Amino acid sequence: MEGTIGVFLRERELSSIIAHCEASETALTVTGETGSGKSAIVSEAERRWANTVSVRINPLESRWAYSGLISILSGFADPRWRQLTQAIGSAPESDPFAIALRIVTLLPEMDNVPLVLMIDDADLLDRESRAVIGFVTRRLAGTGLRLVLFVRDVPHDGSFSGLPSIELKRFDGARAHSLVAHAAGSHVHAAVVDVITTASSGIPARAIDLVHGLGANELAGKEPLALPLRFSRSIAKPIQERISTLSALKAKLLRLIAASQRTVMADAVRHDDGAALVELIERRLVARSGEWLSVSDPAVRSVAYHSIDARGRLDLHAQAASDSHDTLSKLWHESFVTATTGTASDLRSAALELLRDGRDEIAFEFTERSLLLRAPNDGDAGELLELASAYFYAGHLDAARRYVDMAEQIDPASAAARLLIASLRVRMEYMTSQTLLTTLAEDALERHADSAPDEASLLIALLAIYSAERWELPEAGKFLGRLVEPSAAMGNVARTVIDSARILNDAMSGRAQPPCATVIASDAAGSATSTTALLTRARALTYAERYDEARDIFRMILSSAAGIEPLWVTTTRLYSIDNDRLAGDTHGAIQSIRILLRADDAPSAHQPYRLFHEYWYLCETGDTVAAEASLDRLYAACRGRRNPAISARVDAYLGARELHRGDLASATRLLMRSRVICAGVPNPHLYRSDADLVESLVRSGDRTTASAILEDVERRSSMAASRWSSLAIARCRALLAEDSEVVVTFDRVLAQYGAGDSDYEYARTLSAYAARLEAMHMTSEAIHTRHSAASTFRRLGLAWWAETLDASPLDTPKPIGLSENEQEVVDLVVAGRRNREIASALFISVRAVEARLTTIYRKLGVSSRAQLVASVANPAPGCPRVM
Repeated sequence: MEGTIGVFLRERELSSIIAHCEASETALTVTGETGSGKSAIVSEAERRWANTVSVRINPLESRWAYSGLISILSGFADPRWRQLTQAIGSAPESDPFAIALRIVTLLPEMDNVPLVLMIDDADLLDRESRAVIGFVTRRLAGTGLRLVLFVRDVPHDGSFSGLPSIELKRFDGARAHSLVAHAAGSHVHAAVVDVITTASSGIPARAIDLVHGLGANELAGKEPLALPLRFSRSIAKPIQERISTLSALKAKLLRLIAASQRTVMADAVRHDDGAALVELIERRLVARSGEWLSVSDPAVRSVAYHSIDARGRLDLHAQAASDSHDTLSKLWHESFVTATTGTASDLRSAALELLRDGRDEIAFEFTERSLLLRAPNDGDAGELLELASAYFYAGHLDAARRYVDMAEQIDPASAAARLLIASLRVRMEYMTSQTLLTTLAEDALERHADSAPDEASLLIALLAIYSAERWELPEAGKFLGRLVEPSAAMGNVARTVIDSARILNDAMSGRAQPPCATVIASDAAGSATSTTALLTRARALTYAERYDEARDIFRMILSSAAGIEPLWVTTTRLYSIDNDRLAGDTHGAIQSIRILLRADDAPSAHQPYRLFHEYWYLCETGDTVAAEASLDRLYAACRGRRNPAISARVDAYLGARELHRGDLASATRLLMRSRVICAGVPNPHLYRSDADLVESLVRSGDRTTASAILEDVERRSSMAASRWSSLAIARCRALLAEDSEVVVTFDRVLAQYGAGDSDYEYARTLSAYAARLEAMHMTSEAIHTRHSAASTFRRLGLAWWAETLDASPLDTPKPIGLSENEQEVVDLVVAGRRNREIASALFISVRAVEARLTTIYRKLGVSSRAQLVASVANPAPGCPRVM
């Protein structure tokens, strides 16, 4: 894979092999089906490791005793190995055990024995060679040799049994997609990458084979794909050998089912003898789902279908068309036999029906078949754009983009079509990356707005909605200012979207409250864009801090009996998660994210927004390794000002965690950056970082800057009043109060929280109160308040926030016998700091931290961080707690 695509995607498996080999003189097996990348790992290992030798077994020699062993030993330069190979060759009846002992005896005497010997296709060794190698693998201690045996299946004779094993599993979707994208190069269309990824079934060799089998225009998405994709002879051969073991009837039945994505069972039974179909299903060549049959493996389908010549395939389709009683199946097969001028349009109409039914892969084949029958011309722009919209709402944004690309090449196209193309491009880009194609939209509006006012108004309204969601409210206001009042002549779609855009912008700016949930549901019920209207207006309720009403609408959408498109399901779930988080319902948010990650029908939609919620979820559920990887992807997705709203939220969340951890310098930097990003946002309720910033500054001793920020928050909040802002301002005033007024002021703030307010914000206020009490040396009051905050966090399911408070150095006992410097390290360990963070906090080196920890462990009789924390929290008898 390295030489083919310039990136090695079996890195984790190779790292495991290296770890095994570096640990000791050992032998292990690496198992993987044909095409899984075994040979690629061998090549990459040889490239990286010095003194590594590989041997690939020739299956044609497997019938000759010891032929494989002779090939392996011939690679060693020492003449004693040659003597041994000659002895083996002249005495094929030699005892494998005796030969194995001779090899093991010779190995320590050799100066040039390879550190690692890799045997590719070791399961294809002759029986005698396998026996010898099996003996050797168990006697490698002291030889200096590591053996790595690459096999498709571990031999049943037990020769390699009991060895440690690493399995090369099929690639998951992300790794397979990455492989295809690298192999195809920079000009490949993302929709074509998706098709190849699906057809490869996660097997690397299949993916690369399909890439090499397509032409440049096919890869670029400029030409339609002939489906199923055809594999080369090297990939098809083992599959064809498997099919060749079937009887003539079973093979014919398999080809009949392979002629389409799905076949009605009643049609297949006509050609069955009563047992053929059952056996195909039992052998997992065919899968059954209700009344439908399909070939289980895309590669088997491809090989079965393409194994017959063109005349045979034509006859197959003719027979299937005459037998089929399913309208869509008949249309599919007839398109190969008696296609007419209208067949392409019929196939596209069928694709729309299939998309509505959720049969997306079948719809794609119908669409591509229609394009093969008739290249897009002047009359097809509308059909292609209708298909693009359907793929878009089905969550297949790359396929939607492919058909928009094709429609855009049709010239001339109407003004309405041009504006619809621009609108789809704006929607697809926003739904993918949440960036705005403003220049493209403005160009289309300038050229075509006068000729298609409805489409122009719809595009402007979308720009306003997306600008508002990016917290670019001045820009949203400018777009809304360009819209005329919806007229009676205006289409229902444009009127609904315009009204929704104004409701959202007013709610986010604090100018007006949106209608109540029941009115919203009633208004949207008869709309042609009911889901769009419901989502936008429910979003307005979230920004107006009417969380319960917004939650009701989100639940109504998700429980819709008629069902909604996958894109709206994903969007609704993400908006619902945000609503729960802002309301302080962390249990609800965590559960919703679990559902989203487990059953997401539009995984490419809302990437930055999704990654932010995923990162929050991973942090709050304690998966720190996955969280770090998610944060890297998140920063890449919203780098710079590509997405100011997400960037501000990321910094606000990270700043809040650093503040809670006690790293005031990092907290101030992150929270100030969030504030700078949101300089043009009038409503501080949106990003919710100012109260944390004031606390961080107060605790750092910069009360002047904290007071200035509070004044600005009060000024902004007067223009966009919100419940969150009023409580946040009260918290900030309490933080800035004189010492004599702190207790009474914080008590008043806490008394303001009611049943509808966020428990999370309440816990943050308690935490701030505890920090202020600690600064005033009111230790017992601070401990009590901190424990109350920890209890609230724990009830919310926010374990890290609670544990951080529980482990605060304020009431950590000082074990007897520790110096002041050692106690500082203990306090920071208990607070959850890593060695590098401890070194930074104490202005010492990491090595100095490690040395102090060694001394601490010895004094306390512990051997790990966990034991240290446990010993501090629960001292052993005779070791009193020291404050």
